[in-house]
Amino acid sequence: MPSKTTAPDAVELIDHLYAALFGEAPWQNFVDRSCSLLPNGRTVLFYQDKTSGAGAMSLTAGLDAGMVKKFNDHYHSVNPWIDHAMIRPLGKVLQADEMLARADLRRTEFFQDYLRPQDIETGLGVTLHRQQGLHVFFSIVSADATEEQIASAKHCTTLLVPHLYRAFRVQGAGMKMVGGLQSTSEGVLQIDARLQVVAADARALLLLAETDALCVGPVGRLICKDANLLTCLQHQLSSEDPTAVQHVYVKRKEGALPLRICLYRPGNVGRTYLSGSHCFMRLEDPALSLPEGARRFCSIHGLTDAEAVIVSGIAAGHTLAQIAAVRKTSQETVRTQLKTIFWKTGCHRQADIIRQVAIIAQSNDTYLTASPIKPQ
Repeated sequence: MPSKTTAPDAVELIDHLYAALFGEAPWQNFVDRSCSLLPNGRTVLFYQDKTSGAGAMSLTAGLDAGMVKKFNDHYHSVNPWIDHAMIRPLGKVLQADEMLARADLRRTEFFQDYLRPQDIETGLGVTLHRQQGLHVFFSIVSADATEEQIASAKHCTTLLVPHLYRAFRVQGAGMKMVGGLQSTSEGVLQIDARLQVVAADARALLLLAETDALCVGPVGRLICKDANLLTCLQHQLSSEDPTAVQHVYVKRKEGALPLRICLYRPGNVGRTYLSGSHCFMRLEDPALSLPEGARRFCSIHGLTDAEAVIVSGIAAGHTLAQIAAVRKTSQETVRTQLKTIFWKTGCHRQADIIRQVAIIAQSNDTYLTASPIKPQ
């Protein structure tokens, strides 16, 4: 059962989340603590595939294994909140009654046979991912709660959303069964107060080689030639804030998209797993966001499915010949459709398409860059 202690604030939960994201604590700690946002709360990270009808809980807290199995075997398919959750704005936290009237909920099989035996009456949730029929949700369900309790939980969860989104995008946050959602193109460095590299994975070292702004010196000390990044690092290592999270971009060689660097200094929670004043750096390749940016680009400009395949191929770095081969059509057909794409979007070159896709992809992270994190 979830903890009976006082409800956590956003700073504490963000610290739990990043401690898990950087591998210093289990994800279960985060979901266990988030239960306390609502009375008798239970936290769930789950997915639903509208196309196939599949659905399952991935991470849970406060629910026994038998109830999780019942949901995965049957009740995910009769959950009356799902249809509403599939159309709510991505990243917007809604209370259950905002999606379905309580009186209507109580008349359903889901409530009578699944929720009521567990003393679950309400809750809140947010959609973290939506693509090709696949939806991923983070929810906290509970016994009945006062308006003040719901408002407080919504506010705290809203502050968590950008960090949950980042965690899901980077690591899948336990959603590996969905398939293809876990990225392997980020690297992590851990440094101490003297900028000495305490640990580094192989991917981080490869990404460092792609920029002149950062390198590891001969005695293992991080050398930073980017003034903005160095200032942020010094702030992280000396800050008195309970938890500090910042995001910085640094130039890469040969005109590639800049590296995105997430800086995290553990707060009280994270420090229970570490000794000394350490800081984590996650180096991320923004190109990973390009497929989603391409999808949104095509939606914005009303492109056809065939045109969308071309845009996705260009964003992935494929030549027109390769795109034609995948589509089993001629290069001339692809060139003709590309001219239509230019006309619809105002682009003049393939480079213009990639640039716009990259801008849209990065705008998807605009609410992920608030920093540093302070108590609200």
